[in-house]
Amino acid sequence: MQQTLKRSWWQDARLGGVLRYNRNALVRTVILALLILLAAQVIAFLAPLVIDITYTSNGVSVDFSTTIVVALICGLATAHKSTRFLLRFGTARFPVWLGNMASLMIGMTVFLLGTLLLSMLMSGLTLAMANTMPSKYVFEQDLAGVTGGHLFTDSLLAALRDLPTYILYTLEWTAFFYLLGCCLRRNRGLTIFVVVGVPLMLMILTLIPAVRQAVHVVENANERQMMLLGVQWMKNLADVMQFVRREWPTIQLASALVSLPLSYLCMRETPQP
Repeated sequence: MQQTLKRSWWQDARLGGVLRYNRNALVRTVILALLILLAAQVIAFLAPLVIDITYTSNGVSVDFSTTIVVALICGLATAHKSTRFLLRFGTARFPVWLGNMASLMIGMTVFLLGTLLLSMLMSGLTLAMANTMPSKYVFEQDLAGVTGGHLFTDSLLAALRDLPTYILYTLEWTAFFYLLGCCLRRNRGLTIFVVVGVPLMLMILTLIPAVRQAVHVVENANERQMMLLGVQWMKNLADVMQFVRREWPTIQLASALVSLPLSYLCMRETPQP
């Protein structure tokens, strides 16, 4: 008797296989990056025992800058090699894109949490060594009047309080880096021009009127006008920096949300290997 097998969308889309492949690839990268980070911190921690320097710890924190670098590397690799490998077996584009994005975001979040655990380990060791060798190991924090174990506890609580924000930032940059990898695979020259050339051209076009005005003032050699122009430039620059600092989280979130559909539209044109 013939029996009809009911298959779910998950099975038909092969999403489980996509996630397993990305998990295996990202686990190796995340573990290797954490081991390199741990080795560098251990070397720096042991250095005061060999040479005359002081090891200083500012408390528990996440290493967001290293996470961004790892996210860039993983995003580019996933958009190139991993995507083409997964499409080799006739897998639909959308499950590959969805699996890639989910794997990258989970992997980078795990790496961010790993940096927090490493920071906890090194901060705890520094605090212990600061009690026995205060001339070589110093545990500092920007909290006046707080010493000893309270420094470690307060910095840990501050890191945990800021952790959701850093996780959100990590997810946003991961989405952008995957889009960047997809665009580089499609057209490297055009992508570099858009990422580097367009902002540079906009900045030049914005500065041209100001530069012309400055040249005109300098030619007339009017000290009062030169002073007013300098004050005006400083005020405009301060206003721009203040606006970017105030609105940057919104700009970053909007860019990440736009990057998600754009990365799928760019990725779905990947030719079948």
